[in-house]
Amino acid sequence: MHSVEEALELIGKHSSPLPDYECDAVEALGSAMAEDLTSEQDSPAFDKSMMDGYAVIAADLEDGPANLEVVDEIAAGVTSVEVIRPGTCARIMTGAPMPPGADAVALVEHTQIDSENVHRVMITEAVTPGKNVLKRGSLLSKGQVVLSAGSRIRPIEVGILSDMAKGRVTVHRSPSISIISTGDELVSAQEEPISGQIRNSNGPMLEAMAIEAGAQVIQLGIVKDKREDLAAAISKGLESDILILSGGVSSGVLDLVPAELTAHGVEQIFHKVCIKPGKPLWFGKRVSAGKTTLVFGLPGNPVSSLVCFHLFVRCALNQLQGRAEEPLHVPGFLLTRDFVNNGDRPVYFPAMACRKEGAGATLSPLNWKGSADLATLAKANALAIFAPNSEYEAGQFISAIMI
Repeated sequence: MHSVEEALELIGKHSSPLPDYECDAVEALGSAMAEDLTSEQDSPAFDKSMMDGYAVIAADLEDGPANLEVVDEIAAGVTSVEVIRPGTCARIMTGAPMPPGADAVALVEHTQIDSENVHRVMITEAVTPGKNVLKRGSLLSKGQVVLSAGSRIRPIEVGILSDMAKGRVTVHRSPSISIISTGDELVSAQEEPISGQIRNSNGPMLEAMAIEAGAQVIQLGIVKDKREDLAAAISKGLESDILILSGGVSSGVLDLVPAELTAHGVEQIFHKVCIKPGKPLWFGKRVSAGKTTLVFGLPGNPVSSLVCFHLFVRCALNQLQGRAEEPLHVPGFLLTRDFVNNGDRPVYFPAMACRKEGAGATLSPLNWKGSADLATLAKANALAIFAPNSEYEAGQFISAIMI
C-alpha cells in the first residue's frame, strides 16, 4: 500500500502534457500557458505621466511657487515634439508621453491658471525629479518573461495576452474524461429508488469536478455489476485521455473493475493508498496505437470519491494541461477544537475554514459521520489533514486542502 506522496509521484511519472495548439486568449480561459511569454519591448515604452497635471522641470520649483509658460497640451496617445525649457511647462493627461526636457509632473490640484493669460500657470507646490512619472521599462524590460509556461490563464492573463501577444496564446489541449458509475444499487437522479437502491450522486459530482478542473467530460452513466456491461463501457471510456470509474475497486465478489481493466490491456500502476477515506484507489495506464489513457478506479462512497479526485485525479489533470505545480496542502490553519485520529492512516476530514478580522485562518472539523455522509460534506470548504495515531488540541496549527 502506497503513501499519498508515493501515489502522487507515480501519477506524475505517468502523466505527460497533451499536444499544444494556438488559440484566442479568451478561448484559452482556464487553460495553462504552453510556453513562456516574453516582452517584445520595454513597458512602458516611454516615460509617461501617472496623473493629470503639468509636465515641468523640477528645478524650476526649487525656490517655491513658480509662474510658468504653458507651451503645449498633451493627451494620452499623443507624442509632443515641444521641448520643455526652464520657465516653461506642458499641460499633460494621465498616460500621455512625457515631453522632451520635462522630468516631473505637478498635479493639476496644485496649480492655478493665470486669469490674465491662459498660457501661463502658477505651480504652487514643489516636485522632485521623477515625481508622478512612470519611467520607460520600469514595469517590464525587453526580453523579460511576463507569463511563465504553466501559468493558468485567468481574465488578467487574457488582458496581458491581448496587450502583448495580439490576443493569441499557445496552450495544451484540454483532456477528455469519461466517467463510469458502477453498481447494481444505483439509479439515475431522476428515478425513485426502491428498497436497496440509491441515486447516483458520484457520477454528476465527478463530472462537475472534472469540468471545474478544465476537462471535457463524457458521461457514460450507470453500469451494472455484469462483466459484459462493464467491458463495453470500459472499451468506450478508454478512448478518452482519462477514464474514471467509481465503485467496484475493493475486494468484494462484485468488485469487477480491476480484472476487467486488466482484460482491456490496462497496466496496473498501484492499488490501494494509505489514506482515509479513499484507501481502495486504483490507478493504471493503457498505451494503444500511440494513445495513452490514464485510468482511475475510485471508491464508491461519495466522500471517498471526492477526496481521491481532489488529491489524485486533479494531479493528473494538471500534468496533462501543463499547469505549473501548485501546493496541494495549505498550512497555517488554527484548529478550533480537539481532534483524535486513532487510525493508522492519515485522515482527510471535512471542515470549515474561515478568516476572522484581526485574526488568522481557523479550521473547524465538522460533525462528519463517515464516507457516505454527503450532507455534512456540503457544509465543508476544506479537508483538514490529521496524521495517523495522533491527538490534536484546539489552538494547534494544521494543514488542509481547499475544496
